[in-house]
Amino acid sequence: MNYRETLNIIDEKTKNLGITPGLDNIRELLKRIEDPQDKVPAIHIAGTNGKGSIMAYVEEVLILSGLKVGRYISPAIFDYRERWKINKKEVTEEEVAEAFTVILRAIDEMEKDGFSSPSAFEIETAAAFYMFEKKDCDVMLIECGMGGRLDATNVMKNKIVDVLASVSLDHMEYLGETVKEITREKLGIVNEGDTLITYPASDEVNTAVSNYMTDHDFSWRKTETAALDIVKSGIDGSEFYYRGTRFSISMAGQYQIYNAICAVEVIHAYNRYAIKNGNDAVQYDIIRKGLSQAFWPGRFNVIHRGPYIIADGAHNPDAWKVLAESIRSYFPAKKIVFILGVFKDKQYEEMVSILSPLMKCCFVITPPGPRGLDAKYLAAKMSYDGCKAVPCKTTREALAKAKEAAGKNGVIVATGSLSYIGKLIEISYEID
Repeated sequence: MNYRETLNIIDEKTKNLGITPGLDNIRELLKRIEDPQDKVPAIHIAGTNGKGSIMAYVEEVLILSGLKVGRYISPAIFDYRERWKINKKEVTEEEVAEAFTVILRAIDEMEKDGFSSPSAFEIETAAAFYMFEKKDCDVMLIECGMGGRLDATNVMKNKIVDVLASVSLDHMEYLGETVKEITREKLGIVNEGDTLITYPASDEVNTAVSNYMTDHDFSWRKTETAALDIVKSGIDGSEFYYRGTRFSISMAGQYQIYNAICAVEVIHAYNRYAIKNGNDAVQYDIIRKGLSQAFWPGRFNVIHRGPYIIADGAHNPDAWKVLAESIRSYFPAKKIVFILGVFKDKQYEEMVSILSPLMKCCFVITPPGPRGLDAKYLAAKMSYDGCKAVPCKTTREALAKAKEAAGKNGVIVATGSLSYIGKLIEISYEID
């Protein structure tokens, strides 16, 4: 099987099977390929927002410390193979094809034995475990999909630490109607005896974790904002002290400071694991260097100046609120022009109410795929609420019109979904 054939199969599985919460299929599939998920120590990350950024900080630090690090994320922004990286390099097309050949052979046997076919996400998750074990990774960083308890990634026994990033309302049809319910679902990744690190959390989230601890035996370490002293924070990054040590990061947004100190706690947990197993701990100079170098595309990402173009894949209310706060903080007197594309199953009416007070005008696209909300519909909705909104046929058209509207001194903010952000970043390189 070649790489192109694997993509065709994934497309078919995505169309025919969609989202299939549950662990029976993925466990059966992994058993038939010799359980690679338990052969590499894992750091497992759940949450609504910030999973990728926390992962990027941790990844950079562990690679600098000399470890071979496998990283699995979803969705990708630029290329399908971006889901699987080893020491920040995408796996090859041949490696993907090899993994899928083994996995699809196992699926054929499963179906002969009366099992249902695993979904696209389950296949991609199994491929991550297979490739990271095959490539002799020292540690793997595994990002949950949308949930936790029934997420296909929730099958690992050999874990270093679990991480709970920021939790807010999203995917309520699957995870629950309140932050407490969603938190409990995401806490389903925590096994008995595990260590859990949590991002600086709301009272709702902390209460949910405390309640979960009454029925489950695990250790919990919070990321403490009381131990944080911010020296400066701006569009080019931040400097701060955490637990007495000075750090700097290049990613913009105050929430990135919180993601970074959460990553520091994750590295501390890794160090305890390493020492317990007779390995070296990561030194503070490596932690500081790793945090300063880490980068994660599509999260308040400055991709052009003159005008500023900000790419931010915010796609739920909490992320939109944080985005609005960052815009007000960094660009208080600038003309703000938006490019918006959002999925129809997202809370786009709330997005309009959060972001429209900042907008001088907005150019709307239909994101790719069947979930994309029609640009004309969203533009009409926004125009009704008093914002000048213009539907556009393509991302290129939207960016060209936004650039004209913003002028050299304005700010263009592209947001609503990660699905078109990669394309927008690529197009932005053509701007003078």
